[in-house]
Amino acid sequence: MQTTIATPMTKRRSRVKSVAAKIVIVTLPILLSAAATVPFYFMGQPEDNGSRWRVRMPDTHDMFLHWDQMKSFYKGLHAGESYPRWEEETNRGFGAPTTSYYPPGVYYLTSAVYVVVRDWLRTLLWTHLLMMAASAAAIYLYARRSMSRIPALVAMAAYVFLPFHLIDQYQRGAMAELLSFVWMPLIMLFAEQLFGAGRAAVENQENDSLVQENRGSRLTRPASIMLAIAGLAASYGAFLWSHPPTAYQFSMVVAIFLPLLALFRRNWKGLLFSGFGLALGLALSAAYLLPAAREQELIRHEFVSQNWPYHESYVFLHTEYIEANWGFFNLINHTWLFNTAVIVVGLFAALVFTQRFRDRARSPRSNAILWGVLGCFASFMMTSASYPIGARLPKIDIGVFSWRMLSITTLMAALLAGVCAQAAIEAHRQSKKLSSRALGAVAAVVMLGTLVFTGFEVASPIWSAPLFEPEAEHLNLAIIPRTAPDDPEDLPDVEPVELDEENGSVRVERWDPQHREIAVQLEDADQVWIRTFNFPGWTATVDGSPARIETGEDLGDITIDLEAGSHKIVLDYLETPVRRRGRIITTSTFLLLIGSVLIGFAMLGSAALSQRKHRDYNSLGPAKN
Repeated sequence: MQTTIATPMTKRRSRVKSVAAKIVIVTLPILLSAAATVPFYFMGQPEDNGSRWRVRMPDTHDMFLHWDQMKSFYKGLHAGESYPRWEEETNRGFGAPTTSYYPPGVYYLTSAVYVVVRDWLRTLLWTHLLMMAASAAAIYLYARRSMSRIPALVAMAAYVFLPFHLIDQYQRGAMAELLSFVWMPLIMLFAEQLFGAGRAAVENQENDSLVQENRGSRLTRPASIMLAIAGLAASYGAFLWSHPPTAYQFSMVVAIFLPLLALFRRNWKGLLFSGFGLALGLALSAAYLLPAAREQELIRHEFVSQNWPYHESYVFLHTEYIEANWGFFNLINHTWLFNTAVIVVGLFAALVFTQRFRDRARSPRSNAILWGVLGCFASFMMTSASYPIGARLPKIDIGVFSWRMLSITTLMAALLAGVCAQAAIEAHRQSKKLSSRALGAVAAVVMLGTLVFTGFEVASPIWSAPLFEPEAEHLNLAIIPRTAPDDPEDLPDVEPVELDEENGSVRVERWDPQHREIAVQLEDADQVWIRTFNFPGWTATVDGSPARIETGEDLGDITIDLEAGSHKIVLDYLETPVRRRGRIITTSTFLLLIGSVLIGFAMLGSAALSQRKHRDYNSLGPAKN
């Protein structure tokens, strides 16, 4: 056996190589994300024959909603609300409890970015870039559990450029759904740490081989479990705060993923740990999720399911709505075919060309099977053949549309591209030239096909698309109180406050999204009309004493009866009992997770200190006696 002596020169070279690798790993996700997201802000028809190289934004399906809602949310935060629930200016100023039903996660992010850049268009640019870079980093961290650097980077690049990831930005304007791409790899990462936790494949910096690093000693195992549960809970909770439809669909995949992990790793305790982590994630989202579920009958929530039925959203269907928007749905069908082909071909190649690997520990077959099964399941659930299953799943219409599961097949396709690259490297090490070339070719074709498909099918049609223009008024038909008119276009354009009999005068002294102060001077008794839907949570005081709020018969607005004289009305949008319970559960769970993380890191630090003392003691050799 030949022994290599480490000289000062080789040590310096090793350090330089290590630093260079870290710089590449940090910068590459940012560069790839910029290449994917930034061109969008230079597309669309230039204004008045202006320069094409000026920041702008093409029109997309949902951006008109996000544009108004993110600005309203920031206004609520600026007014001092930690969780703004009332959108003040929508529905002709009558408002809406938008973020009680629509997840506010992405709006916290846009608000934070706006504080820095102070421009809403550039806020969107930086938000898209941050979300893409975070999703790239997330899949890289997950892939590195079982792949060396280069294959993990292949998976990351595929994840960034696979078509549906950019369809959400370039054509759909689906801001909240884009945030989902960050949480899916992290959920799988922390879940895997709970099954056979502590065994992670890491890259040897000197020879680029895979070694197994045991982190599961008796000292660190409880701490690792505690931190992994906290990470799983935080990721799943953030997913629910970001986009419940995709979170619901991914939960179906997780229900298959966890038992398969237990079977492959022969560790059934992992099911208990991961189930506990997911339950904590649900609790972490209670401030949003509990009121959204328990108070849904207060609004016309059936609007979405009536207009876009879940079981009419399968790929390759032909309904009147789909035919009217055939260009987009044809793209969805093609994307389904592309993702499914990548999953099937990647799985087939990984299984066929790794059969004779000498070292089973290095074989990617188990991961290929796991991700291939999950990808095929997600592809199947987007077809009408899945109806007998979907029809029996409770509340599956939460996940409308079914083709949102393209986000899941995007993740699995990217991981399988990385698996093929990893298998190609391992086949090369074992001198299996045919397998190495075949697997490398599959990974290369996937990457090339991804760039071509996304470039021509997703980005190219947007090059000369009409520019985005905010709506003249923001109407939200999906979140209309049941006491209000069915169609917000029937609402009149009226003053914020009026008197029924005009027996005096009114003056608005303060008008924040969730707090209003109104001065009233009456010569005779009258009724005050306030241009705000009377939705549960609104409370009133008159001259410091609680006052009764009536609901206007025609508009569902707030009305208050007053006697003659001078009065001051104060309106506040406060918590209902359900909202209060949700907040308490979320706050308690958050504090529990913070405590768990601190304790976990303290245990790891104590273990590291103990091991260091043990090594120092042993290094003394005979002298210690």
